[in-house]
Amino acid sequence: MSSSIILSRTPFRLPLGGGSTDLPSYYKKHGGFIFAVAIDLYMDVLIKPTRSDDLINIHYKSFEGVASIDKIKHPFAREALKITGPQKGISISFKADAPSGTGLGSSGACSVALLKGLSRYMGREMSREEAAQKSFEITQNLGLPDGVQDPYVCALGGFVALHIEKNGVVKVEKPRIADGTTKQFFGNSLFYYTGVVRESRHLLATQDVEKVLMLKHRIKDIGKEIYRSFLLGDLNKFGELMDEHWHIKKRMSVGMSNTLFDDIYEKAKQAGALGGKIMGAGGGGYFMFYCPSQKAKRAVQKALARFKMREMFFALDTKGARTKMVTP
Repeated sequence: MSSSIILSRTPFRLPLGGGSTDLPSYYKKHGGFIFAVAIDLYMDVLIKPTRSDDLINIHYKSFEGVASIDKIKHPFAREALKITGPQKGISISFKADAPSGTGLGSSGACSVALLKGLSRYMGREMSREEAAQKSFEITQNLGLPDGVQDPYVCALGGFVALHIEKNGVVKVEKPRIADGTTKQFFGNSLFYYTGVVRESRHLLATQDVEKVLMLKHRIKDIGKEIYRSFLLGDLNKFGELMDEHWHIKKRMSVGMSNTLFDDIYEKAKQAGALGGKIMGAGGGGYFMFYCPSQKAKRAVQKALARFKMREMFFALDTKGARTKMVTP
């Protein structure tokens, strides 16, 4: 391993239905359901041995060079190293295609990529399912209000349905979505980066109250209806359900939207979008809209041009988390 490098890549994900019912505060009482898809934006982690010292080096927006794991400030690196075993003489570098706090599951992608990569570095291939489970355990040990969907969808890739039992057991379903439906979904959807990064901890924590319980029940039902719409290839129904979800989500927390985002949403609807959503916990990040036709899509693009958002172009990632060893 003295001169080998491990490259670990994990995709981000788009939540499609059932969001927030994967939080322990909900599923431990009522069970949860998630439908989501992995996309071709990635968290890349490069792992290699140090050559000049025996420190642990962590490269991200900051740099850490420490003598022991317990001194590491990066929470996911620290917890992943505790699980996988390297104690010294290792360098870990991160490169993400999207900022954290933008609703694409960056925490899950980061911890899964670390666990897969560090295990490979130590000579063991950790399965995607094990990486997802341990990644979720990391977020819970850190006291983060993250749900189950991020690590599982990012780790597994493709379209994923998760049935979460009250005892925390996650039953994974890999649905067969027709190629034509997949093409139609990505072809008729619009994705915009708002430029707003938000802290999901507060937004997710504010959902853990009894007053939103009935809203979450409906969100779970909507998620299952969205799942059926994809199985049947009825994506116009998906768009309409997203619109209902948008209005419910706004009622769950005052931080889910703001005057600007409400204006963006209404302009998109008036131009022909069937529905839309802010990714993740809300309050910023990425906007998604679904349009019934290419004509409607062009009209929505024109209507939203004045908001100066960056349009993004996503495609399906079917491989999920993977690693590669580069040797001399």
